[in-house]
Amino acid sequence: MLGLQLRRNRYGTWMLMGLLCLGCSHTVHRRDWSNYRGPGAEEFQKTEVDAREFIDFSDPLERMNRTIGVFNHGVILGVADPLAKGYRFLIPKPVRESLTRFGTNILYPRHLLANLFQGKLAGAGDETLRFAVNTTVGLLGFFDPATNWGIKPSQEDFGQVFATWGWNPSAYLMLPLLGPSTPRDALGLLPDSLTDPASYFFPARPAFTFNELTDSVESYKRFTQSTYDPYAISRIAWLYNRSVSVEDFEYVDEKAAAVESLEAMFLNVKNPDFPSTIHTREVFLPSTGRYLPYNFKLHDKPAPLVFILPGLGGHRYGGSALALAEMAYRRGFSVAILSNAYNWEFMERASTAAVPGHTPVDARDAHVALDAVHRDLGAQFSDRITERVLMGYSMGAFHAFFIAAAEQSEDNKLVTFDRYVTLDAPVQLRLGMEELDAFYNAPLAFPPQQRATRIKNIIQKTLSLAKGQLEPDTELPLTEIEAQFIIGLTYRLTLAAIIYNSQARRDSGILQTDRSWFRRSPAYEEILDYSWLEYVYGFVIPSYTEHGAAIGSAEQMFKLNDLRSIGDALRASGKIRHFANRNDFLIAKEDIEWITNVLGEKNVQFFPSGGHLGGLHKPEVQDEIMQALADLL
Repeated sequence: MLGLQLRRNRYGTWMLMGLLCLGCSHTVHRRDWSNYRGPGAEEFQKTEVDAREFIDFSDPLERMNRTIGVFNHGVILGVADPLAKGYRFLIPKPVRESLTRFGTNILYPRHLLANLFQGKLAGAGDETLRFAVNTTVGLLGFFDPATNWGIKPSQEDFGQVFATWGWNPSAYLMLPLLGPSTPRDALGLLPDSLTDPASYFFPARPAFTFNELTDSVESYKRFTQSTYDPYAISRIAWLYNRSVSVEDFEYVDEKAAAVESLEAMFLNVKNPDFPSTIHTREVFLPSTGRYLPYNFKLHDKPAPLVFILPGLGGHRYGGSALALAEMAYRRGFSVAILSNAYNWEFMERASTAAVPGHTPVDARDAHVALDAVHRDLGAQFSDRITERVLMGYSMGAFHAFFIAAAEQSEDNKLVTFDRYVTLDAPVQLRLGMEELDAFYNAPLAFPPQQRATRIKNIIQKTLSLAKGQLEPDTELPLTEIEAQFIIGLTYRLTLAAIIYNSQARRDSGILQTDRSWFRRSPAYEEILDYSWLEYVYGFVIPSYTEHGAAIGSAEQMFKLNDLRSIGDALRASGKIRHFANRNDFLIAKEDIEWITNVLGEKNVQFFPSGGHLGGLHKPEVQDEIMQALADLL
């Protein structure tokens, strides 16, 4: 008996040591730029918002969490996805939605008690009234008249109860099959289950859970396919989402370009089934010796083919790219989508440069990929393709300008297009980077002692708005500084993925923190110190200089990344149709005048508002864009 006890203790000690080893922290190392006097020195010595003020990089269980995450991912793709496809085929969507509403309605005991234990009497009253209305008028909850009558849900759980009582979330925890959690929320699952009537009638609750899962599998697949590190992004979002319910926000709306730019979130497919009808093929690129995937959807009859280049870091499965593809397809055009040259997929498979950032090279790589896709589709479906159109937005539009200019070269042997449609393109790459850096640092205007709290509130507030399922044309209740920071943060996270991926491909020795697939948080903490201009000065220019590229000085490189450097070729094209907004923060007033003079007034349309990409979801804007291609039909 004593020997058995000793063995148990030894095994327990080993298990504890194993968990501690899995969770051991890594020191974050940083390069000291304080004495740097080279190009861009002033950028490296600027005061910036510290990401540690609003992102908790401590993830002691990261190795274990990522391992469990891989397991969960495999279960979703290997088991849940095929079952969900069959279930969606057999069970109509209205029935699935009714079952979801019924499963939510019978959670009334949980929602009631969780509200009461938090002292949220108004929430408890709303849940009681909702249950009464939906159970009677809504036929046991299969319908939801309460929401239509303005009775909003207050769906609290016991993880939120523990948070209100003062239990901090502590370590992030990935649970097998159940997904993201923390020790607090994991313990909260016990009273959650005890107050769920369906849990007493197996397999009622698993059946309701699976019913809900079936309609989210496709979006989950697109998210994991289009995101460089889904674990890192979902971890940040989940932790913030769990804190939203215990915070109160002041909603103030301001008319500003940054606020209007956030309306880009409304640019999504109108038919949720459209993405599942997209096909995928791969093309071999001799320039890299790799295969690059692309998406396409062709009409059965001959039609013009629209190639779509997404914005900075955008993936072919991104919501905006799919929305523009649907827009073109619904109007009679076939479509093909590639990932952006700054996207990890393109970088790994199609980029000839160690790091993206020098547009003449990035656009050339995109042009080579477009040519390969054109040849592939032409070989397979030559009788179904007529004219060719290149449509790009944001950075994709910037690259499209360079591709249009290359067409004017006598040496060009790559695919040419019958029309170019450029949406919200920057004109000066440096100006755009400076603005994104400034947006990220907008909270520096807050008093230092309040800054961390106010930044966290901005993120929580934005996530709360997103959870509220805002409708298009809804005025976003955000201040200009709040909107600027959210935009700057979004692009800073994109930059982090670019830096991490580029250094994984070819380490330049700039980053000092150890990196591994299962342990990335310390490296991200270091990487998020770098601004866009620091990226250019610290990563891009040294990479090209090291490999003998004749770009001269940093200023010369910035000139080559300005549309003015290809102005004559753009003027000679005659096939470009440009759409943008006058208050786009990525362009200056002189840029508007310059591009209008180069392309001609009849080929340029500037909408009065919308910021950057903020108006592309509007039907009237989409009609104007597609009218520029109407003659090709």
